[in-house]
Amino acid sequence: MKYVYIICVLFWNIIGILVAAPEKAQVMELLEGRHWSLDAEEFQSLGEGTDRLLIEISADKSLINYLRFRALEALSLFPSEDTAVFLESTVDNSFAPLARRGFEALRRGFFKTQPKRVKNAAARLLKHSNAQVRISAARFIRSVDAPRFKHFLKSEKNSWVRKAAQE
Repeated sequence: MKYVYIICVLFWNIIGILVAAPEKAQVMELLEGRHWSLDAEEFQSLGEGTDRLLIEISADKSLINYLRFRALEALSLFPSEDTAVFLESTVDNSFAPLARRGFEALRRGFFKTQPKRVKNAAARLLKHSNAQVRISAARFIRSVDAPRFKHFLKSEKNSWVRKAAQE
């Protein structure tokens, strides 16, 4: 009986290890690399908790920005409410390159399921102080809301921004 108990405990521990949430090091490893590209299968194979680690990495100001940018891109694979809230916060409260990438991740991850949410974020970004962020938002708006896009073109002061938004 004692041996059956020991075998059960070992089996339970092995199952726990196999089903456990991914470690931050595993996620970081997937974000590194010189010629990086988003591999959906790799990230999704890590299982539950991957999105929380990606949010943690994206928000970590001590990390080099390219890792944070890649983590934002990978978040588009995990369309949960927590992810959407984090991406919206990133769009609204981050420095321009992070805000733009946060918006792109929000668009890729949520446009099919929550188009109004993405459209609202884009509308807010049309007034962003950074031209590149405005261009990114305007290009999206152009595809979903022609009247709002025309209004943007009339109100945008920089001709090069208007031109870039139409490309």
